[in-house]
Amino acid sequence: MNRVSRHSRNALLVVLTSGMLVGCQSAPVLNTSVAAPASTTIDDAAEQTPELNIPESVLDSDCNCSDLVVTPEETDFDRGVRALAARDYPQALRYFESHAQSDALSASREAEIGLAFIAVLGADGSDQSNSEALDDRAEIMALALALLTQLESRVSRLDAVNFKLASDLEKREAVLKRLRELTLGQLED
Repeated sequence: MNRVSRHSRNALLVVLTSGMLVGCQSAPVLNTSVAAPASTTIDDAAEQTPELNIPESVLDSDCNCSDLVVTPEETDFDRGVRALAARDYPQALRYFESHAQSDALSASREAEIGLAFIAVLGADGSDQSNSEALDDRAEIMALALALLTQLESRVSRLDAVNFKLASDLEKREAVLKRLRELTLGQLED
């Protein structure tokens, strides 16, 4: 059995439907009670075609789109993000703290994220101000990448410390085991 894909069936259905509609629009309307004379010309048939109810083009109509543009209200979170992108951490901190006090449902969670971001960035102490007049969003991504690099270096340092501590612990456990053996061996004598 030859199967036709859903996409092909839909395309065929659209073509057939549009063909029927075009055929209906271009066919002359004949009144069944009065037969048209056989000498009807193409011009007469065009005059008998009913007027189509096609809406006026959007491009032709006069549109005042400024009424449709909705400008969202700027919040302290938005201002904090902008201050963060400008690397003005004290101002960003004030904006995020102010945003936490607002009545918005997600305000406290958003403010916590902003404050945590500032805390981690501020813990390093080095300000890598190499902003090249980037868009605020790109600057935030650059800060996130710098933060990621900073955290990766911390993890590698902690891994080295952890390895050394694990090695020292093994040595201490071996020494304690030997001391127990010596101590218990002396008591048996």
